[in-house]
Amino acid sequence: MDTGSQKLIKTLQLDKGKASFKRNFNYKLFPFFTRASERARFNNGFTPVLGALSRHSLGLKSEYIPEDYNINLIFDNVDSFDNLQEDEKNNALKRIFAFDQISSIKHPYILNYYPLSSTQDRRGEIDIALYLCEIFDLKNNDTWHKFVGDKHASNLVEKILLESIADIPEKKEKNQFTEILNELFHEKTEDLEFLLKHKDFALSNLDKFFAFYYFQYILQTSLNLDHILNLKNGTKLYPLYFTLETEKLTSTRLTNSKGFNMIKDINKSLLANENLLGYLNILLNNINQDEKFYNFTDIFNLDVYKQDELNYELNNFLLKYQEVFKKSESSKDSLEGKLLLFKKWLSEDLAVETVSRYPLSINEIGNLFFLKNRGSLGKTLTLKIDVLVLLTAIVVKDEKMLIKDVFVEFEKRGVFLDRYTKNEILNFYEKMNILDKKSDSGEVKYVKPVL
Repeated sequence: MDTGSQKLIKTLQLDKGKASFKRNFNYKLFPFFTRASERARFNNGFTPVLGALSRHSLGLKSEYIPEDYNINLIFDNVDSFDNLQEDEKNNALKRIFAFDQISSIKHPYILNYYPLSSTQDRRGEIDIALYLCEIFDLKNNDTWHKFVGDKHASNLVEKILLESIADIPEKKEKNQFTEILNELFHEKTEDLEFLLKHKDFALSNLDKFFAFYYFQYILQTSLNLDHILNLKNGTKLYPLYFTLETEKLTSTRLTNSKGFNMIKDINKSLLANENLLGYLNILLNNINQDEKFYNFTDIFNLDVYKQDELNYELNNFLLKYQEVFKKSESSKDSLEGKLLLFKKWLSEDLAVETVSRYPLSINEIGNLFFLKNRGSLGKTLTLKIDVLVLLTAIVVKDEKMLIKDVFVEFEKRGVFLDRYTKNEILNFYEKMNILDKKSDSGEVKYVKPVL
């Protein structure tokens, strides 16, 4: 049987005197692609992802396209009315139940029928859906299942549709996604459950809700992976500063130094960081004879004997890598030194085009909801008004909250604000009439529930 280093050498084809940086890992950290055609472009918004995650969470086939919808079932299920001829009846029903109309029927169960895009990027939409299902553990969330699985009709239109529409077939689908931010975003499940209590608001905002957490997860995962040695003590929340879309910005604002530019600075390392962890898992799975996923925190906290084994196998691999790529730099003694050296070499040797394409998925979701082009300042992290209202609703929930506590809760969800943006938000809350001042000076301010 091959040793760990021998297996990794063969995986990368270094034994053939070349390198093939294959990514046949047992897990995925990001729903990103190295091929541009598969990357989700969100030309149809985030609703295709919402439909796929709803289906997957219920154990249904995640792929659903407009051609799967059969309006003839509705024609057959509805008797003629008002003495209409059959074709007149069908035309009347088509105006209500044509596939491009059913999304206007605001019912939770209809989420399951939100179709994927008809273009190749539906592959990316499915992967984002599976990623979110894993992050939120939606397959095991009874509150979510009751919401998206509810067929109760409250009017005749809903009754006709829900009784006629064809069931989506069940399908067991493998979900390879895992996440490393176990210590972060604990509020997300409580936020979702609160949102689902308010059906109409939820149906109008679930796309933005899941898009928000998707964006935050990929940003914070990217930042944590790039600071490998900091992961000895677990993951942390890196402050990223947002501004409102209505604000005028100058170059001195915090969002320029501690905003999207921080993400752009590490983009070139993103693929190398994920590949590095994947290759280390190949070594560890061989050493431990298991299929477990090990994150960097796990690796740094292995017992001394396992660390020595990993260090030995990684050293043998790096010697071969050095020989094939004719690297002048020698392997380091410590495991930490070897990890950083392997990352450096991967960053140098991965195809430039592939490296540049991989993080573009961050830009795609950012462009949909969370980024604004600020001319010479470039793109900045931005809260649109509808996202601010959603965030305020899920933070404040049912009882008024001190404004300073609202901003603390924003930060727990990855949204940091400088004093200028906080003032802008205060002004917005006043216009919304949800700011409650409890002293003559107005220094004690509460934010009232949105819902």
